[in-house]
Amino acid sequence: MTRADLVGAWVYHCWRIAYEDGRVTEPFGDGASGLLLYTPDGYMSANIMASGREPFAKPNPRDASLRERADAFDGYFSYAGRWRLARGTIVHEVTVALNPGLVGSEQWRTPILQGRRLILAADEPTSKGVRRHELEWRRAKK
Repeated sequence: MTRADLVGAWVYHCWRIAYEDGRVTEPFGDGASGLLLYTPDGYMSANIMASGREPFAKPNPRDASLRERADAFDGYFSYAGRWRLARGTIVHEVTVALNPGLVGSEQWRTPILQGRRLILAADEPTSKGVRRHELEWRRAKK
C-alpha cells in the first residue's frame, strides 16, 4: 500500500468491535455517518456521528444541559493530526480530538484495501481481554 492509495476522502460505512467471546457490537449503530480525510501533505481527519442526534434545546451550545452535552459527546467521535505509513501500518498522530485523552497519542491502524473499500483495524487490550476494532470506509465519489 502506498500513500497515493490512501490520499483523498473516505465515507464511513460501519464500525464493528469483536470481542473474544464472539460478540460483535457497533458503537454508533445503523445510520451513522462520517468522513475520513487523508491529505497529500500528511494531514488527516476522522469524524463519525451517530444518526438521530437531538439538537440542543437552546441555540447556544453553552446553554445546553449536562445531559445534552453528554449525549452529544457519546454520539460523536473525531480526531485529526498528521499521518504516515510505517511498516505497512497507518499511524495517526493525534493533535486535536473530541476526547482529550487521545491528544498526543499515536493511533496505529492495520489497513485492508479492497478496491474502493478500506478497513482500518486495531486491537485494543482491555481489563476483560482484547477487542478488535474494524472501521470500514468507502472511497468518496468525485
